[in-house]
Amino acid sequence: MKTFKYNFRVLVALIAFVLPWAGTEAADNFRKAGVITSVGYDQFTTYRQKYRFAPGAIINSKDDKRQKFSDFRPGDEIYFEGVILNGVFYVNIIYYETPTPS
Repeated sequence: MKTFKYNFRVLVALIAFVLPWAGTEAADNFRKAGVITSVGYDQFTTYRQKYRFAPGAIINSKDDKRQKFSDFRPGDEIYFEGVILNGVFYVNIIYYETPTPS
């Protein structure tokens, strides 16, 4: 009986450590392009969908005026990639190119 209790405790401890990983395994990747409609401290919106900046997210921009997240303004056209985790869209990378005048 003593070994059963010990084995049961070990099993419960293992499940408690492994269970949070179940959400990360179900992450979906996305790639989108759009026009920014609003920008916040840690997120932006395009077409009524909110996207959060993931920790360690990077910006790939050739424009010196768009090198930080705070540099983006509503109306900027961007291409971005990220993951959907538990229904939240996290952006890992943003690509920005300066629009060419037509």
